[in-house]
Amino acid sequence: MFRWHPVLVVCEEQETRDQIARAIVKHNLRPVCCFSLQDARSLLAREDFSVVFCSDLLPDGDFRDVTRVASRTGRSAPLVILSRRADWDAYLGALRAGAFDSIACPPDFAETERVLQSALLEASRKERGLQAVV
Repeated sequence: MFRWHPVLVVCEEQETRDQIARAIVKHNLRPVCCFSLQDARSLLAREDFSVVFCSDLLPDGDFRDVTRVASRTGRSAPLVILSRRADWDAYLGALRAGAFDSIACPPDFAETERVLQSALLEASRKERGLQAVV
């Protein structure tokens, strides 16, 4: 049985999705994988995700579109960008656009675990903060 909400992985590259999903499963979480903005839009409307991993570029959009869709649904899961560019400009651009963090592709397993743990901690803090206000 999974302890946490599902974790969304939006990436058209099967190998990258599989690598991220392995880290998610290792932490007793449930990966939900898709490869397009259209699929992500549908999933974000139906489920509340703890963390979202998203490729910087998708066949029908990019991570900024996923950020907009998630904010329209009222969901604020930390967004981790799976970047094809491993440089500071891409990293800082992702953070400025609202990402929680960014991982260079192909993703390193240990780095994926570290970022996942940090994102879950952030999601937990946000949830506690929202509950305190209610």
